[in-house]
Amino acid sequence: MDIAVVTGPAGLVGGEAVRVLSPRFDLVVGLGSPPRRATSADVHYHPVDLRDPAAVDRALRDYGTDVRLVVHTAAHPGSALPATDAPPSLDSAALVTVNLLEAVRAHCPDAVFVLDSTVDVYGDASAALPLVETTTRWELDPAHPWHAHGVDESIRLDRADRAFPAVSVLAADLAAQNHGRRYGLNVGVFRSGPVTSARWAPPGRHGFLSDLVRDAVRGTPFTIRGHGGKQVRDVLDAADLVEMFWHYCLAPRPGAVYHAGGGRARGHSVLEVIGEYEHLTGREVPFEYAPEAGYADARWWLTDTRRFRRDYPDWRPTRGLVDLLAAAHRYWSGFGRVRPGSVGSGPVGSGPVPPGADDVLGPAATGFAATGLVADCREQPCTAETAL
Repeated sequence: MDIAVVTGPAGLVGGEAVRVLSPRFDLVVGLGSPPRRATSADVHYHPVDLRDPAAVDRALRDYGTDVRLVVHTAAHPGSALPATDAPPSLDSAALVTVNLLEAVRAHCPDAVFVLDSTVDVYGDASAALPLVETTTRWELDPAHPWHAHGVDESIRLDRADRAFPAVSVLAADLAAQNHGRRYGLNVGVFRSGPVTSARWAPPGRHGFLSDLVRDAVRGTPFTIRGHGGKQVRDVLDAADLVEMFWHYCLAPRPGAVYHAGGGRARGHSVLEVIGEYEHLTGREVPFEYAPEAGYADARWWLTDTRRFRRDYPDWRPTRGLVDLLAAAHRYWSGFGRVRPGSVGSGPVGSGPVPPGADDVLGPAATGFAATGLVADCREQPCTAETAL
């Protein structure tokens, strides 16, 4: 029997991993709090306290060498890191990760171990980059070698300020690499940036996209935090991130570290995302501005995934900003089923689409959805001009 183990199965990436991997394994085991919605019979959930090494050891021992893949998403803080945090949170991600690594080493040492890390481990190291302020965004100086493709894995880890949860994730990140190199475990570390989902839209990491749409649908002001709203992020669909894990599983490279993100083609500032959503829906997004940015919050980050694509050339991101905005809009407009023929149609919940949802979406978005032009935005920057 081939078994995949996923920690944090109720989370954004963990839930997507369960969905994507279920058809590819005989059994998927979720360790941690189960999701609220029912899933396949081929998924078993164990509400294990991952901080308890004995409990983690028992869970892995029960499945033994049938475990082929472990996807560890529970080390990730899951959303934008808080501006203030306390030192007692420091050991959580590292402790959980080491517990899991040791259980894998004892009971399924040939399994592939994927750690879902974060680019937050770099803290504010990108603040030293030469940035240029434009009308809608901060942009890297075109003469800089990272301008064309984004930040690669050579960026420094030292001499940077970071929130305490990021320090803990960094410790987990380094522990995973060490287990891969020292013990020969098939460990891969994926440092991802903002992640959301084109299938459903809970608040994601650096969850401004989902939060923005939620506030717009509710008619409440969205809060832009610092940097003039010009801070740039590249957003990756959770399904595309899990596909990276799958490609790695098929041909692991012990101790490898990869950046995971949408890249320049999927990089937008907060102001640009607001403009895109307004163009697609025909509705103005009310917002407030708080001048203080989050602690160690970068003004500019685009992710270079070329190292991973060199090792796994069949992978590429498939979803762009338009898909993700449409999914967030559907989610916050009523948590209902997607109508046949709408963007990214598929089950995202239960119950009918509420009355008035079409009015919120607006004629512009209805028109672009009906034309099928979303696909055209998946291979280029998604702007209102290319979508409509």
